[in-house]
Amino acid sequence: MKQSKPFLPIPEGCDTCGQTLAAILAENGKAVGSEFSLTPRYRPVADLASGAIFGHLASIHGPPEKLLFAPARLFRMASRLGRTAKFVDLYFRTVVERFVLDHGQGYLLLPLFDGAGDLGEVCIDMLADATRNAALSAERVIVVHAGVGILDGDRLERSLAAARAVRRSGYMLASGCLNCARSEKLLWSALKPEFAMIEDGVLEGFDPNLLRFGQFAQMMAATDARGSRVIAQGVDSPALLKVLREIKVTGASGDFIGKPVTVPTHTLSAAAHKSLVGEAPGYTSQHQGGHRLHVLEKMLQNTPPVTPETLADEVFAMFERTPDLRAVAIVKKDTPIGLIARYDMVDNMARPYRHELYGRKPCTRFMDKEPLTVDIHLPLSEVSEVLVHAHPRHLISGFIITDAGRYLGIGSVQDLVREVALMQMEAAKYANPLTLLPGNVPINQYIDSLLVAGEPCAIAYCDLDHFKPFNDVYGYARGDDVIRLTARILAEVCDSETDFVGHIGGDDFVLVLRGEDWQARCEQALRMFGEEILGFFSHDDIERGGYVTENRKGLMEFHALTSLSIGVTEVKPGAFHSHLDVSVVAAEVKRKAKGIQGNSLYVNRRTY
Repeated sequence: MKQSKPFLPIPEGCDTCGQTLAAILAENGKAVGSEFSLTPRYRPVADLASGAIFGHLASIHGPPEKLLFAPARLFRMASRLGRTAKFVDLYFRTVVERFVLDHGQGYLLLPLFDGAGDLGEVCIDMLADATRNAALSAERVIVVHAGVGILDGDRLERSLAAARAVRRSGYMLASGCLNCARSEKLLWSALKPEFAMIEDGVLEGFDPNLLRFGQFAQMMAATDARGSRVIAQGVDSPALLKVLREIKVTGASGDFIGKPVTVPTHTLSAAAHKSLVGEAPGYTSQHQGGHRLHVLEKMLQNTPPVTPETLADEVFAMFERTPDLRAVAIVKKDTPIGLIARYDMVDNMARPYRHELYGRKPCTRFMDKEPLTVDIHLPLSEVSEVLVHAHPRHLISGFIITDAGRYLGIGSVQDLVREVALMQMEAAKYANPLTLLPGNVPINQYIDSLLVAGEPCAIAYCDLDHFKPFNDVYGYARGDDVIRLTARILAEVCDSETDFVGHIGGDDFVLVLRGEDWQARCEQALRMFGEEILGFFSHDDIERGGYVTENRKGLMEFHALTSLSIGVTEVKPGAFHSHLDVSVVAAEVKRKAKGIQGNSLYVNRRTY
């Protein structure tokens, strides 16, 4: 199993970090200016059975400009200062209070970061005080224990004492170090944690389909036999999420589920919701560089809205305690009616007597009554067009994302630009240099995404017949022209909004057709190719149906005119597990098509 990531190094004699943390502890983490504040973050954990929020995995962060943003740095510096107990107490109080204040749903998962477990029972006594003061029920708290596989001596005993104190305090226990004999003997058998944690990074690089077999399957069976449920971290794709659900994993977190946010979200990402429930609000599919993308879903910030009756002081407090909150939407009966930008409100309320004058009045006084609103189904090209013609203020405040008029969240122009840039870089990375069409990697990813979503399609494998002799006789430059001609024709018969065309390499292409008229599109491509390829041959060659050349042995040899063969396989939901299964059948069907003389279409009639 992969070990947890090591601490980020802190240079010896880092006085600035030490002074900053000392100031934070002195002020109990309250914001005396942003440089002396602690910020809790909550990563959503999905319930794989229901598709709802299972809970939130908490973390604590310091000011990024002081090199103390990472929790590992904070805990390590607290240890160097001899203030671990003070910092752990502050960590618990900050995370628990904010979770309750912002109405976090489900369980609160609290990791015992390195150093916290070393405090033993004292650590859990601090947590008990924090949950009692915030009126958070012990039944809603899961303490995440890293395991005891690599500990020894006093640290081992204190860590075990902390785990036993979790039990006495009524909290649930989650433990890492799966498949570690030492942890199983000292922790699992004695305390029987309710949850096993698959730590972040363990699943990285795994083929999701292989998780059903081998050592991982045995480990899951053993965990289930103990009566523990499994929570997996680091879930970054729909394919991985699907397999984890199939093997009965209870919960999952990761960037695909939702990124860490300062305010606990009430919804999963739209893409994760669709994968779990089947029909997520705001689901849309765009093609860019061969990927099936959900750009607005990926950048959607699930920021809780406020109502027209919310007081201005309450909204100002939201901005004050959440430094990275850029805007807040005002929603009435699920419909957004305005947007309050951070800059506008802070600028206004910072002026003399504004709190006294407007603080106890409705926040609508500060809202933009004509916010930029974008439907999540809007194609990327139209979203870009809307932003290009938007008022400059929208470029700062951001825009509201809706689904058929219903509020979903907020998006920022900066995030949109970043996502588009990443898409373009990814497209350029895997595009075929001759046709600029997506290559093998995006083709495989796209097919897998449809298989995971259970969406039917027709996959057409296209190949040129008698292309090698044409290349040998007429030269590679003319051969490249024929390849580009084929790419253009295939792209023209595809619907840019629903279909996909990729270039495997050489004279091989793949079409993924999702409309019911896929056969008519293939026949149209054959007609167009049959007409336009004639321009590459003389009238006499066309009359003969080919041309005669001298082969390598000095003998005259007849070659038929270059033609296009298309083999089509209909893909039904549940028929194939991955693109590898599809490719085997598609290659066989293509060979059947190439066995037919001239421009040909062969449709596979077998069912799977």
